[in-house]
Amino acid sequence: MLRVFALAAALGVVACGGKTQSIPDAPTSPWTAGPPLPTPRLEPGVVALGQQVVVVDGFNSGLLDPDGLQMTTAVDVYDIATQTWNLTQLPDAPVAWTHLQLASIGTTIYLLGGLGLQGDNFPAFGNSWKLDTGATPLAWQPLTSIPAGYERGSAAVIVSGTKIYLLGGASTTDAVASNLSYDTVADAWSTTELPELPDKRSHPAGMRLSDGTLVLAGGLAGLTADTFHGDVWWLPPGASAWDTTHAAMPDGFARGGCAYGTLTGPEFPAPELVCAGGEAGTSALSSILVYDPMTDTWIDSTTSPDHTTELPMATAGTQGALISQRLYVAGGARQLVFEPTDTFYVYDPTLDTVAPF
Repeated sequence: MLRVFALAAALGVVACGGKTQSIPDAPTSPWTAGPPLPTPRLEPGVVALGQQVVVVDGFNSGLLDPDGLQMTTAVDVYDIATQTWNLTQLPDAPVAWTHLQLASIGTTIYLLGGLGLQGDNFPAFGNSWKLDTGATPLAWQPLTSIPAGYERGSAAVIVSGTKIYLLGGASTTDAVASNLSYDTVADAWSTTELPELPDKRSHPAGMRLSDGTLVLAGGLAGLTADTFHGDVWWLPPGASAWDTTHAAMPDGFARGGCAYGTLTGPEFPAPELVCAGGEAGTSALSSILVYDPMTDTWIDSTTSPDHTTELPMATAGTQGALISQRLYVAGGARQLVFEPTDTFYVYDPTLDTVAPF
């Protein structure tokens, strides 16, 4: 959700009614509204850390606000047990960026590049840090930066053991087809471990299957929402090229920038990818998709007669965190404009009659 925002602003397209507040949902919906974010967020980094949802950086004000478009370094933590936000638990991020690549392993959060703001441009940066939340004192520690020429934001982020993969993403000028791997033990990057994608993609969704296969779904072929695609590509362990023969997102449901996560557990014979909201063309989306790699099929939320499985509101411009079979969606925008919101939605697939169990 990059240049399309600037274009929408230039055309005078604005969100109605200012920032949207959290609202209750119908009792039959698998979606519930949690306590609103402490501050509105658009294009933040979102990651699961144990039983907590961590929201980092992002735009915290929009073009309509008195101070104009601003980014924050705030780190907000939501505790699932107490259902509350903790504003002081973790230190602020070392930079104010958007489209962060965040991952967690054990008690450590990794911030691996992202996009900044310089005038009307969104330059890509490769600076990287880690925050060990079990260490004393708490402080972000610098890591080896993404190699020069490979800086990016909005990549699909997949953790595999002690490695973190960044698939595709957005450079300063375009979507990219390159993939990166980061070894958290050696503090080292590789630009050659994974073959390039069949085509450039930013804002894709990704998952890892139990055998180590990497899956990438959807995304944008450029930096605007009108370049959306629904392709699904697999990379089995040791493969020299991505397999492009898998089922694409259903017609009319291709997208980039969805809040995604991998469903696992007793209800799922194999991991499944859930993809909520996102952007396509000129619209933010409310529909959700679930991909079952065992059958290579997609199910979309419109198969529910009353559409109760859809997001309560169209949501683009944020990431997802999946904890204990629930997908947490923080902030975002209702239209493709710079207008962050404070909503915090939770999806429970066990209440979704169309989810493939």
